[in-house]
Amino acid sequence: MLKESKLMSSIAKFKSPKGNLEWVTIDGSGKENLSGKLQYVANVVIEANDPIVAAIEKFWEDNKPAGFKKDAKSNGIYVHKNATGEKDEDGKAIYKEDGKLYLAFKTGTSFPDGKPKVVQVYNTRARKVQLPEGTKIGNGSVGVISGAMAIYTNSTPKGALVDAGVTLYLDAIQILKLEEFTTDAGFDAAEPEDGEGWTGDEGWTGDERQEPEPEGDAPKGKPRL
Repeated sequence: MLKESKLMSSIAKFKSPKGNLEWVTIDGSGKENLSGKLQYVANVVIEANDPIVAAIEKFWEDNKPAGFKKDAKSNGIYVHKNATGEKDEDGKAIYKEDGKLYLAFKTGTSFPDGKPKVVQVYNTRARKVQLPEGTKIGNGSVGVISGAMAIYTNSTPKGALVDAGVTLYLDAIQILKLEEFTTDAGFDAAEPEDGEGWTGDEGWTGDERQEPEPEGDAPKGKPRL
C-alpha cells in the first residue's frame, strides 16, 4: 500500500484562467474520491494553448523531488470531452475530445483538526458572497478558480518514492455567470388534445390507487380546489 505525503515547502498560489465551470461540489458532505476521502471539487475548462499549462509544467520541473526521473503521475490537467448525444451498446453516453483541457481542483472537506473547510465564493465585482441555501453551481457557469499548486509524492511504507506529481488545491471560486444546477426534468406545460389532460388528481398517487369517493348518502369530503 502506498503512503501519500505532501512536500508543503513546494507550494505556490495559483489562479485559473476564466472558463466554463464543471462538476462543482463545494458544500454538504462533498464528493468521495477513489480512496474514500471526502473532498470539495471544481473543474474549469481552458484552451489547450493557454499559458497556464506551461506554468504548471514549469512548477513541476522546478520543484519535483530531487533525483526523480519519471514524468509527473498527474498535474491537475486533463483532456476535456463533450457528450456526443449518442450512447454505446450498454446505454452509456459517448464522450468525444473537443480539443480543450480542464483543470481539476480539489480540497478536503475539513482541516486536520476536524474543523470544517469553507470554499469561498466571490461575485463578478470580486466581493465575497454567500450562495442562497440550496443553490448549486451547474455546468455551463463561467468563472475563475483560486487556490494553490503543490507537489505530492507517493511512497512505500518504508519510504521508497514511487511516484509524484502536482495537485491543484481549491480555495475559492469567482462566479462571473451562474447556471444553477437543477433536477428539473425540463418539461413544459402542454395544451391537452382529445383524451389528454392528466393532472395526477384523478385518484392516482403514483404508488397506489386512492380510495374512491363515497357514494349515495355517505358524507362527502371537502371539494377539491
